[in-house]
Amino acid sequence: MCGRKGLNINKRIGIFLASTAIIFLQAHPGRGETADASIRANQTVSFSIPPQNLAGAVNAFISATGWQVAFSSGLLDNKRSNGVQGDLTPQVALQRILAGSGISIRMNGADMATLVAESSGGQADGTTVLPTIQVSGPSGAVELGSGDPGDSGTTSLSGGQLAALTDGNDANGVLKNLPNVQYQNDIDDNAGATNQSVIDLKPREVSISGARVYENNVIVEGMEINDVTGSQESEGSEELPDDDSQSPPNLYRIYGLHSQTVYIPSEFLEKATVIDSNASAKYGNFQGGVVSYQLNRAKRDRWHASASLDFSSSRWTGYTLGTEDGENPNGYDAPEYLKRRLGVTVTGPLADNISVLGQYSRQTAVTEKQKAYRYLEEDSVEQDALKQFYRGQIKAETDYGDFTLDGIYNSYDQYWESAMWRNLRINMGSDSSTTKLEHQYDFGNVSLGGLALENVKLESRVSYGTSDRFNHSNSNVANVFKQASYSGGRQTFESSELDWCRTDPSITTGTQYCYDGGIGNLEQGQQTFGWNEELSADLAAGSIRLGSEYKFTDAYRRRPEDFTYYTTYTTKAQAGVSGFTCNTSEACSSEQYASTKAIYRAFDVSAQLNQLASYGEVEQSWKWLTVRAGARATWDDYMNNLDIAPRFVATLKPYEDLAFTFGANRYYDGKSLAYAIRAEQPKAQTYTRTASSGVVSDIWTARSSSTYTNEAAGLKTPYTDELSLAINGKEPLFGGDWRLRFLDRRAKDQYATQTSGDKNVLTNGGSGAYQSISAEYSKELDTARIPKMEQLFFNASVTWAQREVSNDSYFDDSLEEDYIWYRNKSYTKAGFNVVTGNMDIPLRLQSGLSSVWMDGALELSVAANYNFGYTGARDTETSVVVNGISHEVYEDFDFDPTLTVDLAASYKVVENDVAGLSLTFKVDNVFNEIGNAASSDDNPWIVGRTVWVGARATF
Repeated sequence: MCGRKGLNINKRIGIFLASTAIIFLQAHPGRGETADASIRANQTVSFSIPPQNLAGAVNAFISATGWQVAFSSGLLDNKRSNGVQGDLTPQVALQRILAGSGISIRMNGADMATLVAESSGGQADGTTVLPTIQVSGPSGAVELGSGDPGDSGTTSLSGGQLAALTDGNDANGVLKNLPNVQYQNDIDDNAGATNQSVIDLKPREVSISGARVYENNVIVEGMEINDVTGSQESEGSEELPDDDSQSPPNLYRIYGLHSQTVYIPSEFLEKATVIDSNASAKYGNFQGGVVSYQLNRAKRDRWHASASLDFSSSRWTGYTLGTEDGENPNGYDAPEYLKRRLGVTVTGPLADNISVLGQYSRQTAVTEKQKAYRYLEEDSVEQDALKQFYRGQIKAETDYGDFTLDGIYNSYDQYWESAMWRNLRINMGSDSSTTKLEHQYDFGNVSLGGLALENVKLESRVSYGTSDRFNHSNSNVANVFKQASYSGGRQTFESSELDWCRTDPSITTGTQYCYDGGIGNLEQGQQTFGWNEELSADLAAGSIRLGSEYKFTDAYRRRPEDFTYYTTYTTKAQAGVSGFTCNTSEACSSEQYASTKAIYRAFDVSAQLNQLASYGEVEQSWKWLTVRAGARATWDDYMNNLDIAPRFVATLKPYEDLAFTFGANRYYDGKSLAYAIRAEQPKAQTYTRTASSGVVSDIWTARSSSTYTNEAAGLKTPYTDELSLAINGKEPLFGGDWRLRFLDRRAKDQYATQTSGDKNVLTNGGSGAYQSISAEYSKELDTARIPKMEQLFFNASVTWAQREVSNDSYFDDSLEEDYIWYRNKSYTKAGFNVVTGNMDIPLRLQSGLSSVWMDGALELSVAANYNFGYTGARDTETSVVVNGISHEVYEDFDFDPTLTVDLAASYKVVENDVAGLSLTFKVDNVFNEIGNAASSDDNPWIVGRTVWVGARATF
């Protein structure tokens, strides 16, 4: 543990830049050498090559196999490939890539092939042998684009960079250093670790291209895992009460919500693809970006198994005091915790054409905290979290096409217990699942009314998903008993009936309370059924894609049973009697009785949504120009809007290694059921009763009550318009891939709220804007000059971004809100966060290195993120009253630059034909940097460096 600044920032930058320079000097970049160990013809490889131009698909094949492939100049020009998916031998995969192209394969060796026109009897003059790429270890590349010229906003990560960027077992962590992904709240003034934050195992939430964190479309193996019931609440703080708070959590909100229904373990991740702009018309229901996760696939060559075990502990964690003065006035210890994770995979063939896969992941976290002195039954309480992930896959290749059955079940439990209550314990949990049955069929070449279609493919998918989120507590009844009262310096009352509570001698004024019970149960969830059809084919000098989708969603929000909260007790001392006579058994004793109670009525609000969508897209190439144009139409029976989202991308390629891409697109995303299920949630009904001459009445008098009303129907669907410009190519000096991009987004018709009493009425008055400029570079470096090194991948990017979001979104505001005064303008606190720096750092630099050493025995990866200094806003700790409302005053402030470095390593201790054993090591935030975040005196410690150690066995 150390003070706020720790190691000097300039030293950290110097260390990282120096290590990068050493590697560059040793690894003189070249165009690639012949592979030492390319994949032979009879070995099975897992291919995931998307439809694209034929030259790009052949290059992707070479990258995946290490084969040498020769072909005549111009042979692949103006031809398309439908790509290839699945576990196949290289020769079969290459045949599928070339299907319908009029090109055949001539094998020249086990890993050498020549491509010739089917009408050609031999190898033509001008044969080109493409360079091969060694793949003896896992790839660490960051891929810019997908091979399709229009996908200038697509980035994919695999191999070493996945390991370096992963946070714990969170797949979302790999996204954090991408150019248009924002996840840091660098100006957070309450960043101190709590007993809950250190055991929180949910994925990190990210903003993509300026949108809110719940406006992305997250997909795993073709299945959408987005929570449409709403991951944000409009009532109270999202933080649970501090350990010294006697108030219960907010009784109208569900804690622990998340924008994803399924949490993906990083250990099962093969590839992560992010589309932050120029998204194809096949993607909808987002205003941010598309995140697509590819997991391990079932293998057909033989049976495989693996098991991994990892640990992390607070003993290995670098905590830093983040208070403004660097002091810890209350003497609080940093939270202690222990985390474990286990992963198991088994996969193999059931028959020549059928393969299966089963996976299980389990992650646990546990911590303890002290119980308040007044409670006698225990001195401390244990809080824990458990995340479990189950997955099964069956793949079958038949004469009727390829079938895939894939299913995931995810359970999550995180327990919070109050230190100031006797037994208040809440499980902030979820149970979710997603399943698909997918069929892919290749029709070959088809002629429709004289229209020649080649490589015609039909993909059909039926999916079903569930998500049940809940806050379950230990009781539907809570009591606020009085233990002792003081007046005029003397004790006027002390209870003798509460054998589980005692009087705290350190408190000698006012009233001491003893809290007992729970806060009832709240639940929220959804069921979804989906059907998708997509037809794709090569047409003329390009391709065509047509698709249709249907989705039914049944969502709910409920309190299964009434919750009764006895908020005020009257003692015999207050009533001036020697004791009470109870005419009721309800919350009454001879010492005290409940004079006020609040009943939170059971409710069950549900809403259904039928959504229809169709899309069409055509891509054509004319020598140096490629155009992709399409549109996506969506209608649902809740908003009753027909939304048409045009998509257009044009790529000008004057030279082989230089391309200019312009895009103009629109994206719709309403998430309307989140508002519908919050309609008509009842507010608490308050009751009072009295005692006359010490006799307690059984008659309660009700006060007025109401419900929350949220109206969303009849509005326009929120959308975002996008303009983008990209320049990309291959630089001539070293042969690396580079990309320059400008992105401009304008969010329109966004949901905003108008409040009138207890009623929230949504409007389309919200807006937003996002602009960014980014430069990216990716290269596999020549390792011939570095002894023992077989692979080295380098990637880097620099991003400038700015964002503005209106501060009146219903989800981001509470009816009872804190206000901020900044630059002579009033903001709600939630609105201020998104306007002035909530995950929006103006200028960031990212860099990564992934390497493989000693014949694949050692894998070492490093990733770094550097935030340049900038001017932001901070709390002056003063206030001002504006229009009768108190505002906290914020001012401009120059924030310091910040460098964070993550490191991942794996070493194979044993490896043979039967089994292998590797040791793994992961360090996040190597230099223990907390940036510009600050903490409070109540939670003074900020988490910096974290360490994971473990082992992985393969069979």
